[in-house]
Amino acid sequence: MSNDRLNFDRRTLLGTLGAGAALAVAGCVGGDDDDDHDDTGTADDDHDDEAQQLSEPTEFPEGESCAVCNMVTEEYPDWNAQLVKEDGARVYFCSSGCMLAYYADPEHFGGEGEALENAWVTEYESGELIDGQECYYVRVGDSDHVDDIMMMNPTPFAERDDAEAFIDELNDEFDAGYDHDADIITFDEFDMELAMMYRSRFFEDENGDHEYSNDHDH
Repeated sequence: MSNDRLNFDRRTLLGTLGAGAALAVAGCVGGDDDDDHDDTGTADDDHDDEAQQLSEPTEFPEGESCAVCNMVTEEYPDWNAQLVKEDGARVYFCSSGCMLAYYADPEHFGGEGEALENAWVTEYESGELIDGQECYYVRVGDSDHVDDIMMMNPTPFAERDDAEAFIDELNDEFDAGYDHDADIITFDEFDMELAMMYRSRFFEDENGDHEYSNDHDH
């Protein structure tokens, strides 16, 4: 074989090997970019899913008991309430009154002290779940005034005007003395005093005495 032929073959071989190595390196670099992109997308998707889970109510699980009174929550869709904590733990209730009691002292009902993320209650008029931290509650003080589950609850309304109209109806029908300013409250006013008004029997010890933690007086 001539030297010219040998040199040509060697150049061809080296060129082919060099091109292959370059493609392999490029492939590795490109693969890293794709992997990084996929990982980032997956992380973003997980974050979005987690945020959505904390911002929306869920279906009431079959057979799920109220965290306060142990009644099966799904059997009372006209009164249901639920909350979710920052760690994603979700708690279900038969009614707004039981949610109030739990919120006032979660440890008393087997909960932990994680910060609350969101809460939902069933609106009195529409029967739909609404934002429990942004709505208005009528502080109903007589079990004869509303045919409520558990006798009495703070009655939720999405709009303050509807809460005022409800008070006017109660005052007219029962000659009651509800006041727009004093008896329309918000979630920020949920505290132990209010919890005792609606669910005092669930804070009783075996002797019938009331015991609860003042540390959770919101």
